[in-house]
Amino acid sequence: MFKIGFMPNGNMLGWEPEKLCGYIKNAGYEAIEVQPPLFCGGKTEEDRKRLRRAAEQNGLVISEAVLQRDFVMTDDGARAANIEYVKENMLKAAEMGIQTINVFTGPAPWVQNPVVVGTHITQKKAWSMVFEAFDCILPAAEKNNVNIAVENVFGMLCHDFYTNMHLNRHYDSPRLGVNFDPSHDALYGNTDMEFLISGWGKEKIFHAHLKDAAGIPEMGKFLFPILGEGVVDWKAFFSEMKKIGYEGAMSVEFESFAYLNSVLGGRFEEAAGLSRKIIAVLMEDSDI
Repeated sequence: MFKIGFMPNGNMLGWEPEKLCGYIKNAGYEAIEVQPPLFCGGKTEEDRKRLRRAAEQNGLVISEAVLQRDFVMTDDGARAANIEYVKENMLKAAEMGIQTINVFTGPAPWVQNPVVVGTHITQKKAWSMVFEAFDCILPAAEKNNVNIAVENVFGMLCHDFYTNMHLNRHYDSPRLGVNFDPSHDALYGNTDMEFLISGWGKEKIFHAHLKDAAGIPEMGKFLFPILGEGVVDWKAFFSEMKKIGYEGAMSVEFESFAYLNSVLGGRFEEAAGLSRKIIAVLMEDSDI
């Protein structure tokens, strides 16, 4: 049976590991997904060991390490630095026993003057940049027994089931798969959970995100609302994940920022507690 996890963010990233893992456990979660401020950057080897101990002592699995960097950039130096960042910190995650890292492809649509594929560079050029990045990252992952879970993100080269499948088929590696986040597919009108989940299958879904969506994939024209308020069919989602025999983790990626700030006072710990209660209802409705 899969484990339900939470990705701490915002104010929670400044908590001590013992407080962080204790809170996530007490909120009813079984896994924690870690972002860079928790395990790399200025963190030492002892800091990483402390985080791992705190997770283990609270019965939590560290399900995934997020190492998202843009690989579709016109600045060759910055792109090369991003590739090295992922390779370097993937090894730190592996030393902690984390088996899966989360990456995306780019180009990031939220930066100032973003690269637009088809306008600034061709599709062929964009894919060559992504392939160059994965030509470097994938062998390192295979050598260190790490899974690379590519997440679809709106506006990026890999933004839905079909574009991510193109990347996966290019390599056909057992270490390359997907972080299945239904919200981004939903923005592109791909809402058939049975098709999407069975299409990837148990072998390729290394991790999953619990996030809803409403709108269209253009900046300012969509949002990621509270679970259950968007267009994702959660009953079908949980039912199909059970059907394929998925046994990994699926963690809440809370990005309902307007609600977070106006109702929850910017406290991500409140979002964690609320989301876990909602998930219990959604899973009950799905006969899980």
